[in-house]
Amino acid sequence: MKIIYIPDSENTDLTKCYQLTNGQNEDIGTVEGFGNKYGELVSVVKIFHPNYQRNGYGFEAFEKIFNEINNVVPITIIKGSWHAGEEFQDFEDNMSTNLKIFKENLKTETIETSAFLTPTGKWAKALGFNNVNIKAFYEDEVLVDFTK
Repeated sequence: MKIIYIPDSENTDLTKCYQLTNGQNEDIGTVEGFGNKYGELVSVVKIFHPNYQRNGYGFEAFEKIFNEINNVVPITIIKGSWHAGEEFQDFEDNMSTNLKIFKENLKTETIETSAFLTPTGKWAKALGFNNVNIKAFYEDEVLVDFTK
């Protein structure tokens, strides 16, 4: 099914936000991307419609944001900021999907491999960002940088 991206009126060259629908005015999720002049990208992808989860729509939205910002300033770092609570209080286990998957994989994998097994890690790797640097690692927050 085709996803329709409805842009936020506040979009700029380095800030992109979209509401995602399926063409029948049914909300699927949101995607936000924030770049800077240093080539860093932070994104938040939320696919909250269950029929659209785990079907590649998250990567499609992430790649759209990546390409739009990368055309303005070449992206050299994809930053991951995964945490619990706050905006994720209504999510499974009260945490972002990235943090949940990261923590689950730590039981059997290295910290670096666990980072690449998250949605953001898989998407970064698909775009050629094959290195990871764990910047901070706490029970309720993990900060990572993916680089080429």
